[in-house]
Amino acid sequence: MKILAGPVSTLLVAAALALPAPASAAGQEATARVNPAIEADARAAMDHMAQYLGGLSAFSLVATASRDQIVDEGFKLQNNETISMVVRRPDGLRVDVAGDLGARTFVYDGKQLSMLSAQDQAYVQVKAPATLQQLLGNVLAAGIELPLIDVLHQAFSGTLLDRVRGGVLVGDATVDGVACQQLAFRQGDVDWQIWIEKGSRPLPRKILLTTRHEYGQPQFEAVLDWNTSPKLDAASFRFVPPAGAVALPFDAPIPLDYDAAGDAR
Repeated sequence: MKILAGPVSTLLVAAALALPAPASAAGQEATARVNPAIEADARAAMDHMAQYLGGLSAFSLVATASRDQIVDEGFKLQNNETISMVVRRPDGLRVDVAGDLGARTFVYDGKQLSMLSAQDQAYVQVKAPATLQQLLGNVLAAGIELPLIDVLHQAFSGTLLDRVRGGVLVGDATVDGVACQQLAFRQGDVDWQIWIEKGSRPLPRKILLTTRHEYGQPQFEAVLDWNTSPKLDAASFRFVPPAGAVALPFDAPIPLDYDAAGDAR
């Protein structure tokens, strides 16, 4: 799982967008045989979260995040940002990012993806596939930066733990007054921790990523505030460019409006 530059992502919301329901018992046993380094309690906590998130037809969240940036002479600078996300399955997504590294907006309505850079007063619009799940796969294949793209694609594909080398249930913790379970995982060059709410709403409440093999071991941290019953309407996923914003051409390495069969719409 990589941490992209610019206004990107938390692993947490990873799960957020549409983790499928847990696999069958036989499937879970097969996965456990493939990677016994993940403790059973840790896997069970992730499966519980996945099942709950998979049952949400819509949600919104606000992530208060910070990311480290290593600059000349090895100084580590912390940049802060707020990521606001609204999701409606199967075809609605809006992400607004505001912070030290700038402000961007991404809107998907089942027909097109719009991307706005507020400080540049510029935006692009491209045709998109009919579902968010298809869009994420196409955007990732095209190498386009989109907040949460890595984790969202893994969530939709159900691969959140596939490349994990080890995972443990650390124990109980509290995030913003909410009782949670803290879990820790190692995946390639990244260590990540996730805090999952205890009880009947196993929501991811905090995420911390550490890039171990990069100079200075920069981190990304986000605390998430959830609304599982948001009031949404068509305007939630309608993109209206601000006055004076300029539309720019956008040539993706591959078309973004491919369906699952690889055919353009």
